[in-house]
Amino acid sequence: MDTERMGAAETIVQSIMTYTDHMFHNRCGIVSPDARFKVGVRWEYATHREKCLAHPDANVRPEKGTKRLLCAECQADVRGSGLRVVYRKTLVGKKTVETRVGVLSGNGDVLEGGRAVAQWREAGMFREVAKWMYESVANVWVLDNEFAARWASHSFSEDHKDRAVVMAAFMLVQARKGDPHTEDGKLLFRDEDFRNVGEAMVLHTKGRKEKKDGGEISPRMLLRVHELLSLPEVAEVNRRLGFGVSARRPCLGRWPKAVEKWLRFREENPKMLEGLVKSGQKGTVLELCQRSGYRPGSSKFFEILGVRQKQAKDGHRTIAIGQDIKAAASWEGMTEEQVCEAILREKVGYKRVVGLVPKAVGLTRAVMVACIEAGGVSDKEMIILMPTLEDLGLLEVQSVKERISRAVAAAEDQRATNVAARMRSQSAKEQLAEASDNAVKAAVEEVMKGMRLYVVVDISSSQEGAIEKAKAQVPKFLGAFSEDKVHVSYFNTVGRELKIPHPSAAGVAKAFSGLVASGGTDYGQGVIALESHKPSDDEDALIIFIGDEFNKPPHDLSFKDEVQRSGIRPSAFGLIVNLSPNTAGFPRGHSVRRTAAELSIPCFEIEEGSFSDPYEIPRVLRNLIASTPVSAARTVTAAERRRTLVETIMQTPLLQKPAWAA
Repeated sequence: MDTERMGAAETIVQSIMTYTDHMFHNRCGIVSPDARFKVGVRWEYATHREKCLAHPDANVRPEKGTKRLLCAECQADVRGSGLRVVYRKTLVGKKTVETRVGVLSGNGDVLEGGRAVAQWREAGMFREVAKWMYESVANVWVLDNEFAARWASHSFSEDHKDRAVVMAAFMLVQARKGDPHTEDGKLLFRDEDFRNVGEAMVLHTKGRKEKKDGGEISPRMLLRVHELLSLPEVAEVNRRLGFGVSARRPCLGRWPKAVEKWLRFREENPKMLEGLVKSGQKGTVLELCQRSGYRPGSSKFFEILGVRQKQAKDGHRTIAIGQDIKAAASWEGMTEEQVCEAILREKVGYKRVVGLVPKAVGLTRAVMVACIEAGGVSDKEMIILMPTLEDLGLLEVQSVKERISRAVAAAEDQRATNVAARMRSQSAKEQLAEASDNAVKAAVEEVMKGMRLYVVVDISSSQEGAIEKAKAQVPKFLGAFSEDKVHVSYFNTVGRELKIPHPSAAGVAKAFSGLVASGGTDYGQGVIALESHKPSDDEDALIIFIGDEFNKPPHDLSFKDEVQRSGIRPSAFGLIVNLSPNTAGFPRGHSVRRTAAELSIPCFEIEEGSFSDPYEIPRVLRNLIASTPVSAARTVTAAERRRTLVETIMQTPLLQKPAWAA
């Protein structure tokens, strides 16, 4: 690998590994310009409603027994009237608040006051993020082909579905595909076949006991690979790199071949195909067949899927044409007792139960308990279902309590933070808070070895809202590190250490109480305030700043001298930018980034929303800490030494296809 180019590749990798927005959104939303985000826009959850042209502010209600929508003011039917008002939906506490954005036009623009303020997006791919992520991988590939392939191999086992989709898509189409090199008609050698890495990502499976979010491409993710490669912006990137020859059709590389192998393996192992049907993925499998042009080997394939084959117009189909297919499983007409017996007998998963349970029965206490006892509810689902379990009065049932305890101990992300907001029981909220802490600790346990964290908060007069943001963000760090490894300070022209009475949101809120934004700005004082907590010789230090980089005049002063005087010896800076109304219109400062450059250490800019998404917090922390370089001065053995993210990627072996596909 070209180590001289690793500096640029490393920067790109660190950027994409700490990016948090989703590439796919399963609900409608709006996209509007926002310079704070790497992609230049932000996505927000939104809805739209039809309104009366004559009375746009009047309420609209459906007429009972008809499909008409009536204006409350003039009683006119507004269905299909053409006036569709868009509302942004924001969660405030336990309530969703709707705010008018504008009127949806025919081309998808949301207009307000005669100008476009946003763009409407249906559920599906966030194109700007998709292009940015794909181009980032392409830029690394241009710098170092082999490193990109190892990065894909490393990402396969990570808990990040979007990145796995992007990596698999890129590796399936990139140009290194084992082409022969000849001389005088003789084969000299074959080039590296990195498309094998993409195939391996698609074809690897995990056993039931070892299943986690990472390590396997699901059927839905396989379809997303196709959707990503078909995106015009991504197809243009591939043409620019010479991956495809067609100017009209997108390059799919080995995607059709890999999907054919994926489907063939499941056809030859009917239990796997039946499992997909039981988990409600029949439609996804059929769509994969259609897009890849798969031709099953026998009619058994369609029997398992419960699909009757019809002859194509050109008459090319030969399997199961007109053959009677057994009707899909149905629980309609069953009693509650029969449903529970079926769940326990067939070991049906929760998602499948929801689709099969008769409407007349519904999701009752007995049905829910049967599903849990049958092992049909995963740890992640147990946490998501806590409000439902509370409504059903199951939180005090001993078997359910034990199952919840196991789920809390095994929590892999911080979705429990969102779930807790919907709970009434204080003890349940405390359990979910514990799950969140467990998720962060488990996620960063390995990479935080030999790491000490410093959080420095700017409370100068320009930092309106910074204290509130710090109250929300600091507890996330406290949950990941032991108390003696996290140190917090605040500063304006003077710095003070912040003593936190308890490593919790309540403890942090208490510590910040009584502080108001005021005074000038001197980042160096915030660092000096923590000089009594120097890292030991076998520790690395990461300093995270929360502020806007405006230093005391002139704004871009370096505070290198104060950092060196503190004795903290940071290996990297992290910067959570807080842009406040008080600095609107002023150019951003460069104090933190300039100081990092003078200290010859990296500075990772962390987007403001990175720690607001509880699903992303463990991943961002893990990647941020792993990206921090290891100090050469550390006196530790090779076994104790913390490996950086790039070192881990470079030492990752190239993913190989499973034996049955080799």
